[in-house]
Amino acid sequence: MIVPEKDYRELKAKADARPARKTRRLTAQDKGDIAEAKRRENESARPYAELRKELGLE
Repeated sequence: MIVPEKDYRELKAKADARPARKTRRLTAQDKGDIAEAKRRENESARPYAELRKELGLE
């Protein structure tokens, strides 16, 4: 879509005039989830088939 330069400048001015959107603060739960994900990052995953055998589901 092609926008006339005048309209573009008006839209740009409106966008620049708006306050920057604030990012939400992390909750204690978010921080805990991030820490847990970092701890588990290097763990090896168990194959699903192996787990099913171990539980006697196969």
